[in-house]
Amino acid sequence: MNTTTKLLLALAVFAAAAVLSLDLRSDVRLLEIRDGDVELIPLLDGAAGPESIVFGGGGEGPYTSVSDGRVLKWLPPPERRWVEHSCSVPELLDSCRGSKDTKREQECGRPLGLKFNGKTGELYVADAYLGLRVVSPGENVSRPLVPQWPATQFSFANGVEIDHETGVIYFTQTSTRFQRREFLNIVITGDNTGRLLKYDPKENKVEVLVDGLCFPNGLAMSNDGSYLLLAETTTGKILRYWLKTPKASTTEEVVQLPGFPDNIKMSPRGGFWVGLHAKRGKIAEWSISYPWLRRLILKLPAQRIQRISSFLTGFGRQVIALRLSEDGKTIEAMSVHGAARKVFKSISEVEERDGSLWIGSVLSPFLGIYHL
Repeated sequence: MNTTTKLLLALAVFAAAAVLSLDLRSDVRLLEIRDGDVELIPLLDGAAGPESIVFGGGGEGPYTSVSDGRVLKWLPPPERRWVEHSCSVPELLDSCRGSKDTKREQECGRPLGLKFNGKTGELYVADAYLGLRVVSPGENVSRPLVPQWPATQFSFANGVEIDHETGVIYFTQTSTRFQRREFLNIVITGDNTGRLLKYDPKENKVEVLVDGLCFPNGLAMSNDGSYLLLAETTTGKILRYWLKTPKASTTEEVVQLPGFPDNIKMSPRGGFWVGLHAKRGKIAEWSISYPWLRRLILKLPAQRIQRISSFLTGFGRQVIALRLSEDGKTIEAMSVHGAARKVFKSISEVEERDGSLWIGSVLSPFLGIYHL
């Protein structure tokens, strides 16, 4: 072990001590998941990373976006199996199917955020390499939603949301500097080139609503359409961007979380769910604040950086998701214990539907179902 690695591990140990516990109020409902509490549904063809989960307008699905560039659809009982819904690069479907190789994402596509248009039945797909796309009903190939702009202009599209009244699409661009497979560099360098974007299909025009964001990720609209909730992963913040009211076009902080937030989904019981990719330790904050530490980390191989990141998440109660009120107070916290800790190392999204929580993870080869 060289001097640089020893120094970083020492920092990791110290940083981990600062995040051993998550203080929860006595009135917070704790969902403690142990081995066997969650039904695991393996993905089709060995694919992995069900990043986003969405149901169709008639309740069909869920649909999920996976590592090989496809969107899969789950057929409920009695069939209980996955089928292919769509892909972005049909000519490479056979060679990409089942791939978990991040080096192939640029050619196969990597769908992240998903959202259905309840009026048209169209499925909007935020692809990290191929930009904002749409799948029309009855079709199995997505097409660019913004045809006159190259996909690279909106590379690392991540979260997507729709205003069902106007048809306007909102989406996040995580970084204009780094690609998805370099996501650790975004956090370590404190990259703030992320943006919140608006696409108006009537005018075929894209507008930048907010720039200078640090890893903008999941996106969700309030039930009344008055604001958007946005996860800023690097800072651990949930932001509110006002669309209506006298506060329109302004941004405010809703809450500072103890972990790295991923996707946001509104809950039918009120408030919203936030998946937590990992705990947010001091090492991430220090790497942003101190350039010398950032330079040391960036010299390490990607696998070693990932190992240190994993090391930080292995302590104490592992909270993987939170349900928050509209003002940012924790209502429910989902934690994992025992063998379940190895199954759910990181959570991308929680979709609540008919008394069940559908759990997706960018690192797992399955989707999970937890019955409330």
